[in-house]
Amino acid sequence: MLQSKARWKIKQVDEARVEALSRELNLSKIATRFLVQRGIVEAETARQFISNSNSVVHDPFLMKDRDKAVERIKLAIEKGERFLILGDYDADGVTSTSLLYLLLKKMGAIVAFYVPNRFTEGYGPNEEAFRQAKEEGVSLIITVDTGISAVHEANVAKGLGMDLIITDHHEVPPEIPNAYAVINPKQEDCPYPNKNLAGVGVAFKLAHALLGRFPEEYVDLVSIGTIADLVPLLDENRYLAAEGLKKIRQNERIGIKALLEECSVSAHEVNEEHIGFAVGPRLNAAGRLDSADPAIYLLITEDEMEARELAVLLDDLNS
Repeated sequence: MLQSKARWKIKQVDEARVEALSRELNLSKIATRFLVQRGIVEAETARQFISNSNSVVHDPFLMKDRDKAVERIKLAIEKGERFLILGDYDADGVTSTSLLYLLLKKMGAIVAFYVPNRFTEGYGPNEEAFRQAKEEGVSLIITVDTGISAVHEANVAKGLGMDLIITDHHEVPPEIPNAYAVINPKQEDCPYPNKNLAGVGVAFKLAHALLGRFPEEYVDLVSIGTIADLVPLLDENRYLAAEGLKKIRQNERIGIKALLEECSVSAHEVNEEHIGFAVGPRLNAAGRLDSADPAIYLLITEDEMEARELAVLLDDLNS
């Protein structure tokens, strides 16, 4: 019999802290011990974690360059400029791209999306894509879940006379691209409290700023991208994930509904495990094997037959 090489490391906790917090919260010691093990040792922080209220939703304009981006996007819509959303090919990138595309279409923008092929173009923005966009009359490119390392591409965009707005959540390199606006909460001089947003979370906060309200209609997409990207489900992330699951259970977005049916998951019973182990991998599969476009089309379609066909395709690719 094969012997497991795994070695469990049980984290020891301060039982006195558990006892005191348990009394203060009027919570069982078992539940309180779980909180303390996860570093939640203050009563107020614990109450927020348990209640998961919208008090943890932060002002989107706290994010660096958010005001510049909002002003430029609204001007571009008013002038009838052409937008291009450039995304990534994983579940976070796919949901980010879909969210921003749906939002800009709703706002009246002339918008298209593009996700580089991982096999022929590699990861992230590339010069050829930017030059092609210029030929097609694009004047404003917005990246989602990518772009924070695109120093060369930002210079290319500037040289071509196009404005580039970067929205990303990955670690910030020593040199930041010279773009029109760079939105990433991990920047040292960005005061936004939540440094652990997924890429779709950053895109969602842009939508929040553009609409001037919490964009409840897109919270299902945020939940999928946030859970699939394995960011810490604390603070704002926890709230967005939970609210998104409630939205998914309402069974409104036909693409998600079709994909859940293909996974044999009831929308009314969907939870974070279904997202992490069924929905997320199928959205990932398209970009892992070929183009991410089918996953995006699934999330933005309004046609039930198309949704069913795309759901079957993604399930086959995942298999």
